[in-house]
Amino acid sequence: MNTRQLLIAISAVSALAVAPGALAETQMRPFDKSFLTNYDLLEQRPSAKAGQPGDLAYIAPGALKRLAAYNAVMVDQPEIHFSPDSKVKGMKPEDMTALAEALRDTISGNLAAGGYSVAQKPGPGVVYLRVALTDLMVEKKKRGLLAYTPAGAVIKAGADLVKDTVNKVDFIEMTFQAEIVDSVSNDVLGALVAERGTRKASGQKETRIDMGELKDNMESWSNRMRCQLDNSKLPADKQNNCTDDAASAARYGN
Repeated sequence: MNTRQLLIAISAVSALAVAPGALAETQMRPFDKSFLTNYDLLEQRPSAKAGQPGDLAYIAPGALKRLAAYNAVMVDQPEIHFSPDSKVKGMKPEDMTALAEALRDTISGNLAAGGYSVAQKPGPGVVYLRVALTDLMVEKKKRGLLAYTPAGAVIKAGADLVKDTVNKVDFIEMTFQAEIVDSVSNDVLGALVAERGTRKASGQKETRIDMGELKDNMESWSNRMRCQLDNSKLPADKQNNCTDDAASAARYGN
């Protein structure tokens, strides 16, 4: 299993196909509001899973029409912000880099598989994707794990490195945030905030977010972004339902 299969990244426009409506019954827990340009524009969307809050999303007026003119995506290195309540306040530099670069690599890979060029600098026809993993609630493994990094050791790449990183700690809660911006004008076209993990206030038993769950969530978010970009280039009667994760997974082969 390669890095793309392990971690398919999140989408700033994952909820665009869901029409705004009544707020989902389950509200999002407090989250870091220092990453996106404007949190006041976000609206909560209905959730398909009971007990799980709907994502917060924003789509700028006319954004879908504008997306049709883009053929390349510039993906910034994802930011990682720990929750002030996290028992573990940080990670080794190589572990932080592993998570961030795996996210960026898989975003780029998924879009490239859909025929979208990955740009290294801004320009006409290029959208800029900002991504963050915030409110990271981390605990040490219940059983001790020797996580020694030998001096001068060759750092493993891809899936092995990410797996090693996740195996060192337990991820309890996290919030995915993303923003998609015109790389020339800096106009914000869309944004997303999506929480995952145990909701302690709801009385749920604390659980760990394993690699399988992380992979599944990221695949669905990434597919929704790719779906929206595809839809922007299709006539209305040929567009797909981007919230149908099973159909998107079958269509994109993941």
